[in-house]
Amino acid sequence: MKLLRAVRVEDCFDGSSVYRYFFDSVWSREEIRRLGELGRLDYYPDFPRPFFRVVGPGGAQLRGVEGERSCQVVLPRQDRQEVIERLERHFS
Repeated sequence: MKLLRAVRVEDCFDGSSVYRYFFDSVWSREEIRRLGELGRLDYYPDFPRPFFRVVGPGGAQLRGVEGERSCQVVLPRQDRQEVIERLERHFS
């Protein structure tokens, strides 16, 4: 999967930033499992809309649904640039 763009969606009161990341293909089961490289992966393939969430270092979160082309990314207040760079490397 290749990251096409990131769009800021909202500001949170705790200082984190929320983005919607858009990709060139849909989230497949294999791509979701690969997210385990970024942190703790919670994956619920039996939900009506199979949901996944990754919680990485510093509290960064990535959440999405299998079969969609985007996901939500919550960046922590601290080490934000480091988290962004790690995500971009993962999706390049």
